[in-house]
Amino acid sequence: MNQLLDNRYQIIHKLHETNLSITFQGKDIKTATHRPCLIKQLKTYSQNTKLQQQLEQRFQQEAKTLEKLSKHPQIPDSYAYFSANNQLYLVQEWIAGYNLEQKFKQQGKLTETEVKNILIKLLPVLEFIHRQHNIIHRDIKPTNIMLNSENLPILIDFGIVKEIVTSTNTQIQSTSIVGTPGFSPPEQRLGKPTFASDIYSLGTTAIYLLTGEIPQNKFSWRSNIPNISQEFADILDKSIEENWSDRYQTATEMLTAIKGSKTVYSPPNTKLQIPRTEPSPDPNQKVSPVTLTNPGNSQWLKIGIVAIIVGTISTATVIFYHNKNEIQPTVTPTQEITAQEMLDAATQKAETAISKAKNTPEKEQLEIARDELQIAIQELENIPQNPGIENQIQTKKSEYMKIINQIDRALEKEPCYRVMWNCQEYPVKNDGSFDWGRL
Repeated sequence: MNQLLDNRYQIIHKLHETNLSITFQGKDIKTATHRPCLIKQLKTYSQNTKLQQQLEQRFQQEAKTLEKLSKHPQIPDSYAYFSANNQLYLVQEWIAGYNLEQKFKQQGKLTETEVKNILIKLLPVLEFIHRQHNIIHRDIKPTNIMLNSENLPILIDFGIVKEIVTSTNTQIQSTSIVGTPGFSPPEQRLGKPTFASDIYSLGTTAIYLLTGEIPQNKFSWRSNIPNISQEFADILDKSIEENWSDRYQTATEMLTAIKGSKTVYSPPNTKLQIPRTEPSPDPNQKVSPVTLTNPGNSQWLKIGIVAIIVGTISTATVIFYHNKNEIQPTVTPTQEITAQEMLDAATQKAETAISKAKNTPEKEQLEIARDELQIAIQELENIPQNPGIENQIQTKKSEYMKIINQIDRALEKEPCYRVMWNCQEYPVKNDGSFDWGRL
């Protein structure tokens, strides 16, 4: 590929693409070490001059916000932002390491001590973005928390950035939400996030790391980890209360509760080792993109996608440019899980959800199955590009989306199946399970 942007940033290869942006691995050829970096190309474009100007202004505002947030050592640095060739670009720090999803898949369930340590290190970051900058992340989940070479959690991919695109593009509004199904609280799905929404997502992430399951409600997850301390379990339950006003209202409040709690057991699993290697265009290497922005309203949608960009459009010439002082990061990317393994895991999760949906007439179970399918689709979209399995990924995504639509149509017939779900209006088999062929 080797495209050169702004006579400085060389694109090495594409890492990830959505309907809103393309993320590349790149390098800064004007630094002595050819510093590695993450480059985002924003795909939104409009021939409407007024809209174009609005989006351009939003981009500059959000890029400046990103610069302020990146002063925190646990938020990726912002190197530059500029427009070129009718596209907007954001250049960010390359985070060397692996995310918590990769850690979980390699070592299995984390211990209470490990999860507590992660929360204790992350909650001050939330306090920083909430109280000092009035920012809500809105997409906290295992894949958006990286562990660097010093085992320090780094918060990436601020989901709010998608608002730049969705707030000005009605077509994208109809197919995108900010946040991830399963990790997003009810008020966020309705487009009314609060600081407590991030608390919910972080609590859900903690429970996932402890149990391997996304909790459907408080208490339900405890049976998967009987040895957890009562105090810590109560803390996590409070963090995922359905009503946002019943949760911890600040990150500091939750942090204080965790530090004051006792741990029942604590032998941590073997830590993953991060080899010091140079970045390479390995299609199986999992690298998470990094974005930040201000909060805005979002629309609830049945099929969620990862919010991973700052979106907007620009004019054909370079209108603005900014570059921070050079920082020389330690480059230690790793490959903890292959693309094929990620595909297999997502497929297994989806097939389990489909089986659940096809064998129940219950509204609650249908909704759970739908959410699990959405998460599986999310995982498919997170798989790094690999020509050998790209067709499989697209086929499965299409298949799962069709089934989600079937479930949605079934849920629309709620009055029938809630009262007497074997009536003619609602197609079921003799055993009470759905007749999917008639939906």
